[in-house]
Amino acid sequence: MPLTIATHIRLEPRPHERNLEAGIAAAVHDPLWFLARQWQMGEHQGENASSPTWVSYGLSSQGISAADPRFDPMVIPAEAIVESEIDDWWTMGRRVRIGRRFEDHPAVDNVRKLMFLKPPPPYEYFEGQPDGLMIWLGRAGLGIADSEFGVDIPIDSASAWDSAYLLYQQSEQTAFTADQQRLMVQRHHGGLMDWYSVDAITQAGQAVPEPEACEAIPTALNYPGAPSTRWWEIENAEVDMGGYAPDSAHTPTALLTDLIFSHSDDWFLFPVMAQAGNVVTVESIEVRDAFGRTYGSQDKDEAGNPLWKGLHPPQGWTLFKVDGTTPEDAGLASQNLILWHVAELPLESAPLERVQFGLDEESNLLWAVERTVDGREVELREIDAPDSLRFNDGKPSGDACNAREYAYVPAQGIVPHWHPYTLNEEVEGGQRRLVQRHLLDFSRQEPVTMPAPEAAVLQADKNDHPHHIAPLAIPVNGIEVERRWMLARDMNGQPVLWIQRCRRSLLSPLARRLRFDVMEEANE
Repeated sequence: MPLTIATHIRLEPRPHERNLEAGIAAAVHDPLWFLARQWQMGEHQGENASSPTWVSYGLSSQGISAADPRFDPMVIPAEAIVESEIDDWWTMGRRVRIGRRFEDHPAVDNVRKLMFLKPPPPYEYFEGQPDGLMIWLGRAGLGIADSEFGVDIPIDSASAWDSAYLLYQQSEQTAFTADQQRLMVQRHHGGLMDWYSVDAITQAGQAVPEPEACEAIPTALNYPGAPSTRWWEIENAEVDMGGYAPDSAHTPTALLTDLIFSHSDDWFLFPVMAQAGNVVTVESIEVRDAFGRTYGSQDKDEAGNPLWKGLHPPQGWTLFKVDGTTPEDAGLASQNLILWHVAELPLESAPLERVQFGLDEESNLLWAVERTVDGREVELREIDAPDSLRFNDGKPSGDACNAREYAYVPAQGIVPHWHPYTLNEEVEGGQRRLVQRHLLDFSRQEPVTMPAPEAAVLQADKNDHPHHIAPLAIPVNGIEVERRWMLARDMNGQPVLWIQRCRRSLLSPLARRLRFDVMEEANE
């Protein structure tokens, strides 16, 4: 009987092999076969078939300059230039030091309005001593020369604060300029400035700066929850991209969702070496991929159209477009970007002033309420009470057996630091304004005028006119305006100090019940 021998070969793993480097490296032992399979599957025809390795671009810059040549936006933060108000050079230390130079001056001695009156803490010690700021403001009438102050006091520039609209608004004369373009701050509420803080006025025939040739190495875009590009790397399970619901009110969430589902991890970034305080433009760009091919924004097809549309801004849509001041003005080009030198993490003082504005529908008034004045809460300040007696003063008897008697009170609900504004229909120029009024305390037998506003926010630009507010400046829920000291550093490391006014919205409007011709139960 013949003998048959069958041989079988079986490939088995080596369970005791401890070297995992080859598996983790995932090396391709036949790159040519791999490229052939990519060509067969059509992967080389895709738009993002390869990774960019080098970027060359042409960058042009236009320096921004301020209307006042003493302030350079390339050195000083833009917030300090725009928000700086008149007399903010006069810190409390300077007011005290300069005031002491005039302690024995005959023109200043015993003049009450030139002395410190209830200075904020911790400067209570200087009560009744000369105030350098008040002496400086009244130096012409006092016959005091500028040289007697002993220091070179800078001349104040025009303030951009619009007291009628309670925000910062520049005019064409005080606007920033970049070459032949004017950049006007419009409706700035205080705080961080960015490209959207200004509108542009462009002029025809402006010179186009010569672009500078720059190069950069692109890197993959990384964000929380992004798809991982490495082998054996697990994404963060705590990040749920489905939790960012896209809707029309939240544009970034819609862009994020489209980014994830359309291009996944195929986005790349490259740095643009631009300097703050300039209007920068990427004039051209050329990308080199891993296969050595180049894609340039200047490449054209036979018809003269751009060959690579992905290297050009989209038509009809832009993210950082600076509009013009009027509908007829096109503003800056869509490829221009304004880079401000901003105050990064400035030091903030406690509020010097905090004033709230609200429309009172019941009283048909606009209330301006001083909450903080001169660094102190108004409720904690001592108020000199008038000597006149109140109507129906005393306490109720509390005896229900007695017949009720009633007393007449002309008015109720009038308190200090609540300042009313009424609508003035007859204003020059046809502009309706809410004009500041003064209340009289008719709850006393001798009517007493309520104290005038002390906050600088409630002072008029012109002393011969009362403060007025545009009706559209106050929303239904009301606003709050704060004044505070801000301290930052410029590009040279020098300190920059200014007073900022910041406008915020209130959650609910103000209201106070005013009653006139009241009959109330008589007190004993």
